[in-house]
Amino acid sequence: MAERAAVKATGPVMSSRKAITPRLTRHQVLLALVGTAAAGLAAACGPAAGSTSETPAGAGATGPVTLRYAADKSRLDAGVQQVIGLFNGRGQIKVEPDIGAGVDKILTQAAAGDPPDVTHTHPRDYHAWVNAGALIPLDAYMKKDKQNVPDIVPTALDYWLRDGQRWGMPNNLSVQNVFFNKELFDRRGLKAPDQYEKEGKWTFETYLDLARQLTTGSGESKVFGAVWRQDALDIQLGMLWPFGAELWDKKVERTMLDSKEALEAIQFQADLTAKYGVSPNDDEWKQFAAAPSSTWGAAFSAGKGAIEIQPNDSLVPHVLAATFQKGMAPMPTGRAGRIVRGLAVGANILKGSKNQDAAWEWANFQAGKESEKVMLESHVSLPWHKSTLDRLEQTMPMLPWESAAAYGEGVKKLRATPYVKRFSDINRLYSAAYVATRAGQKSAVQMVTELKPQIDALLKD
Repeated sequence: MAERAAVKATGPVMSSRKAITPRLTRHQVLLALVGTAAAGLAAACGPAAGSTSETPAGAGATGPVTLRYAADKSRLDAGVQQVIGLFNGRGQIKVEPDIGAGVDKILTQAAAGDPPDVTHTHPRDYHAWVNAGALIPLDAYMKKDKQNVPDIVPTALDYWLRDGQRWGMPNNLSVQNVFFNKELFDRRGLKAPDQYEKEGKWTFETYLDLARQLTTGSGESKVFGAVWRQDALDIQLGMLWPFGAELWDKKVERTMLDSKEALEAIQFQADLTAKYGVSPNDDEWKQFAAAPSSTWGAAFSAGKGAIEIQPNDSLVPHVLAATFQKGMAPMPTGRAGRIVRGLAVGANILKGSKNQDAAWEWANFQAGKESEKVMLESHVSLPWHKSTLDRLEQTMPMLPWESAAAYGEGVKKLRATPYVKRFSDINRLYSAAYVATRAGQKSAVQMVTELKPQIDALLKD
């Protein structure tokens, strides 16, 4: 379930990804979907006769149904598997996981007229299916539900908002928080982030000051004051937004990464490594590459990271397992205040599914209270229901060092990421370019100057 932070560049980003099979490129798949094949699918497998775009087809699933639930292996963790088991024990609708089905494989299956019924994705990843006309919007179903949907935190649903419609239902809500090694702070006699938060002084300036004081040693014995190696554009919003930056203009026609605020935030992040050395460079990171999660928490759990920003769904491998005394605080504030980045992983329904009503029952169940309870107990999510958040201390199992106040503040200040249809391509461009800036080889200004024309072209595509 843990969010994959690194995005690897694989050739020119302006071209599409390679398809799963060598005989059918992704470009051909997309053409097939939006052309004759897509029309055939809509006619053969679309809503029942008499339904409209405002009314879900049918009056509910009847008879035995087996749903193909396709997802990357990392998405179907133990918690999700437990939710599937609960749902399968309820009645005639059964969910059968299709592990290892990525974007391209599902596009290929859809073009061939045999898509899965439901997918399980990060909200940065579903756009290829929407672009190809392979998903159905869920608004009509959501309007009919009077119990679960109205109780869901609006931001959790907004991760799936595009073109005025919602395309997914969440079964996880994670926000970025600050986790710290309390023993390292005590050893240096420093006030911890949660204390600065109580004093109203927990800012990015304080974050950097503490990071510099906590960075000690050299080589494999070095302790890093603030581990931050995230090069994905949406993950970096945790710093871009508080600095006052925006990704796009209001019409979503050009990037705003060349603004003063954005350039300052990008440079600040890169300088953690290139200038101040408080976060590991590529060579220093090699000692952690074999860890269970080599992007989040590996240095922290080894006792070599004093402060680390992480989302909830990435805590299990390292932060929770670490045996030293820990603490947590909400994200620091910037000139724009506290604006928190997070994510909501969840389910989408394929347009070509012959079982759309049954698929909705599953999507709504995995976004319901029973599923939420399982995910909270798995420690990979915060509550995504308003009624559960209102009683956070009573409803969420927390370890002694965790802070309900910090978690609550994170959800309160959470902002949904404004994903666009070519975001995956933009993200690959940005990530590849940022690596050089983090290494000190280019400034943020140089990096964005080179990127801007390419990003603007993708926004207009």
